[in-house]
Amino acid sequence: MRRVFIAVLLMVCFSSGVGYAQLARLGQLEIYGGVGIPLTPEEFKDFYKVGVSLNAQYVFFPASNIGIPFFAGYELFTVDNGAISDFFAQGVTGVSIFDDFGNYLGQITGAQLDADGSASSFRFGAGIRPYLTPSISPVQFFLFANGSMNFLKTKTELKGGKVTFQDAFGNEQDLDFSELGIEPENSEDTENKFGLAAGAGIEVPAGPTMNLIFQGLYHIIFTSGDKTSFLGVTAGLVF
Repeated sequence: MRRVFIAVLLMVCFSSGVGYAQLARLGQLEIYGGVGIPLTPEEFKDFYKVGVSLNAQYVFFPASNIGIPFFAGYELFTVDNGAISDFFAQGVTGVSIFDDFGNYLGQITGAQLDADGSASSFRFGAGIRPYLTPSISPVQFFLFANGSMNFLKTKTELKGGKVTFQDAFGNEQDLDFSELGIEPENSEDTENKFGLAAGAGIEVPAGPTMNLIFQGLYHIIFTSGDKTSFLGVTAGLVF
């Protein structure tokens, strides 16, 4: 009888331990990076290249299927000089030029613009991550949503350019901006704005103490005027 009691007691203790192991989940540090794909507004989508995204976050688990991440991230987007130059050329090509007395002098038949610039965002915030798989599953699927404070900076630099002018007799010549009285110009702007993000991801084993994480997040920042949005596609390590 005593042996049976001890056996039952051991089974109960073992079962309780397994149940606790399934429920308990340690916090984890995640470091990941990838790309940011501009979406809106149109000038952001059309005139900026795919950017770089760097992130770090710590996730603690109040329950086995719920994570609470605290994060910091940085995105950098650079100007697509070719796209801006093409847009400028489309806007001025075909424009007729007249003198002060209204006499036709010719028209612009082509143009080039040399511009540079960047848009960056440093952000931090917190969110919620509900898991779609049990904590004991080796592969974890999850959803994700967060709120963030974004510190935005944009820089633009007009370095120069030229237009091709064709006179009334069909002769063409290139005129630099300096000859037209257009000087190089730099500008910089900053904003601090709230943002939201939502997406999904997967976490897979990469060793006894490390996992790999892959995420896709839609970010929207409530900037002045049109809202700014981009898609973040990232991968990284979980410790």
